[in-house]
Amino acid sequence: MNTVTPNPMEWQYYTNKAKKRRIDELLREAAMLFANCEPTSAARKEAQSKEKEIIKQIAKIDRHFAERCGWQEN
Repeated sequence: MNTVTPNPMEWQYYTNKAKKRRIDELLREAAMLFANCEPTSAARKEAQSKEKEIIKQIAKIDRHFAERCGWQEN
């Protein structure tokens, strides 16, 4: 994560209602992955993989918010 994080009020999540709605939809989708996950190791790994893809989508919208969700640029 960057050592200098901008003021949260500068993030797209807080300043653009359309982007906030889309990020909220993606966060809900990520939460549902784990809520509906089978209790097996393979299912959890698959859910984690899908969650990473969702966080990448969030990063395309607002990278600062995505960093707070655990996204790391490679």
